[in-house]
Amino acid sequence: METVRKCAGKGQLARCWLGRVVLAIALLLQVCSGAAAGAGVDAAPPSNGSQACTAYGDPPRPTVASSEDGTLNAMLDTVLNACAIMAGEVLDWTDANGTPRQACLVAPRWASTARPLPLLVWLHPTLVAQDAILVTGLPQLVRSGNLSGNPLHPGFILLLPAARDIEQFLPAPLNAGIGWDHWYRNLDRSSPDLNVDVAAIDHFVQVTEQRGIVDPKRVYVSGWSEGADMATLYGLNTPGVAATAVYSTITPFADPADPCPGPAFASNSTRPYYLMVRECDTGDACPAGQEFLDQLRSGVLAPELVHGVILNSGTRPVTVCNRLCTGNSPLAQVLSQQQHTHWPLQWNNELFAFLRDNPEP
Repeated sequence: METVRKCAGKGQLARCWLGRVVLAIALLLQVCSGAAAGAGVDAAPPSNGSQACTAYGDPPRPTVASSEDGTLNAMLDTVLNACAIMAGEVLDWTDANGTPRQACLVAPRWASTARPLPLLVWLHPTLVAQDAILVTGLPQLVRSGNLSGNPLHPGFILLLPAARDIEQFLPAPLNAGIGWDHWYRNLDRSSPDLNVDVAAIDHFVQVTEQRGIVDPKRVYVSGWSEGADMATLYGLNTPGVAATAVYSTITPFADPADPCPGPAFASNSTRPYYLMVRECDTGDACPAGQEFLDQLRSGVLAPELVHGVILNSGTRPVTVCNRLCTGNSPLAQVLSQQQHTHWPLQWNNELFAFLRDNPEP
C-alpha cells in the first residue's frame, strides 16, 4: 500500500568507524546550521561454514530491534523534516519484510508529461538520512541544474529514498543503524528474495516514472559514502540507469569488513561509472577506490566507461593519493575525516556534466 503526503515548503582495513561518527555529526551540525552474479538462483542456505555466506554474499541484513523502540520513528521524522525544507513530497511504501519505507521526491513545478525532466536518484550516507542532501548543494540546483543537455530546459527531479535501521558489518557502535544492505547482493528482479533495499529503490523510481514526468533516457544514480556503495551496486545492475556517479566508496562487493566478499559484477554493463574520492579519505578510500576502478576496467565494464577523479581539500583534481592519509595513524584519521565529511560542492558542475553527457542511447 502506498500513500503520498505533501510537505510544506568508503583497500586495506575496515572503514574507520570514527570517521563515520564524525560524518554523521558533521552532517547533522551543518544541516542544523544551514541482474546479479548467480541470476536466477534464489538466496542459498549457508554454504561457507561459520561465515554463513549465500549465493549472493552475506545473508540479508536484518532490521535491528531498536527500530521497535523509537529509532525508526526518529529517522522517519528526519525524512519528513528534510523533505519539508526542500518543498518535496514524502512517498510511503511497505517492503516485503513489512518494513515501512519512505522516499522524498522533489520536482520543479514545470515537470510534466509535456516536459519530462532527468531523474537523479541520490542515496544518503550511513547513520544519517536524507538531511545529508542539504549540505551537498544539489537541492538548490533542482530548478536550474542542467542534466538535460538543453540549457533552455533546466531542472531535474531529485529522488531521495531512505535506508533502514539494520545490522551492519561495521565496528561497534556502527554495527547497527540507518544504512544500506549492499552486503547481500541479490539484484535478480525475478527472485522472491530480491534485496529489499533494491526493491524499495525500484519501487520509488517506478512510482515517479509512472507520473510521466521523467525523461526515460536520463535516469541517473548517485550517493555519498555508504550511500555511494549502494548507488554503485544499484547503478551497475539496474536496467534503465543511464549513468552512475558517486562520492567516496571503496567497493560494495568486497568491503574489508565483509565476511562474504565477491568479485565485482555488472548487468547494466554498457553504461558509464564515475567515482570521486578525496586524496585523504576514510578507510583508505583513495587508494582502495583506485583499485576498485581498476577492477571495473578488468572485465566488468569497458575501460572507456570507467572514470574517476581524486580531489584535494580544495576540491582541485590531483593525480595521486596523499601518503599521509593512509593507514590508521592519528594524523591519517584526522586528515581523512576532515575531507570525507564534506561533499565536494565545487565539483557539482563537473558531476552534472558527466551525467548529462551520458544519457541512454
